[in-house]
Amino acid sequence: MNEHPNKHIREAVNYALEHGWRLRKAGPRAHVWGVLLCPHDARDGCRQQVFSTPRVPENHAARIRRVVDHCPHQFDDEEE
Repeated sequence: MNEHPNKHIREAVNYALEHGWRLRKAGPRAHVWGVLLCPHDARDGCRQQVFSTPRVPENHAARIRRVVDHCPHQFDDEEE
């Protein structure tokens, strides 16, 4: 499902998917490539846009990872 053309962003999206986030791909005429949604399945859950051609792909990939790591709705297996 994740076939982003940039390898750095593709790896960051895979990182988010491994942490329970969901990827909702945008339509063919959308400005963004897709949206990542956090595991908190409600209206107030975290979301991160995934751009198709960011100016600096490495920075955009780092931002995706940072948003996933700092999500307040993230569940740790050890705490449950």
